[in-house]
Amino acid sequence: MRLEWSSKWKGTGSSALPMAPNLEKSMQGKSKLKLAYPFMGWLLNAAVLLGGMQTSGAADGNAAEAIVDRLQKNYDATADFVADFRQETEVKNLNRTLKASGKLSFKRPGKMLWLYEEPKGQFVLADGKHLYFYQPDQNQVIKSPLKNAFRGDIPLSFLLGLGNLKKDFTATLKASDENQHVLRLEPKGEAGGYGEILVAVNKTTSDILWVSVRDAVNNLTTLRFANMRKGVGLKDSLFEVQIPKGADIVELGQ
Repeated sequence: MRLEWSSKWKGTGSSALPMAPNLEKSMQGKSKLKLAYPFMGWLLNAAVLLGGMQTSGAADGNAAEAIVDRLQKNYDATADFVADFRQETEVKNLNRTLKASGKLSFKRPGKMLWLYEEPKGQFVLADGKHLYFYQPDQNQVIKSPLKNAFRGDIPLSFLLGLGNLKKDFTATLKASDENQHVLRLEPKGEAGGYGEILVAVNKTTSDILWVSVRDAVNNLTTLRFANMRKGVGLKDSLFEVQIPKGADIVELGQ
């Protein structure tokens, strides 16, 4: 399966962005399940329609709203894209940093593939209905309904067409330099689980450069994206899951 996906990826001519994700531990029966999801701590630990957004501070609020509008418009007009991603997760209680990298492909609505180069062979795939996470060292696939894994308050879920930046977050402008704006996003409602969410937006293209999420226990996950190419014409077949031979399938939240 990994060879087939690798071949399909090369067909896009890309070198490129969940999300790669944070690592989380869970228990089901006697099996210990490690859940890692892209976007960040993100899916369960870790694109849209516009609604009404709250902004704080007059000048900064207006600036933040304009940046969010451009960001939203940019991805609303993007049918698909590919990118490279690098992820670093600073795990507070372990006093260590976990690193991951690979290639990402997105297609609206609800399809994505995070194909890892490190850890080699790991993948996260969404086919529009379900989310699959495969860990080669355990030869185990974790399957979950996409609607359960991606909520509106998960950063970047707006890329899949499953969330709404203005509806789901209050945005403020935290910093700007010659290349980027940095937005602070605060989930509305009872999102919980996040200490701080930062999103860096390219000033010229309105592409996302990086996303940083600090969770409630002070773990920090940062995803950096590079070599993004939009409108490459990804085929739906790229997002058809192929279960590795002999792998166990564990279904969550069915």
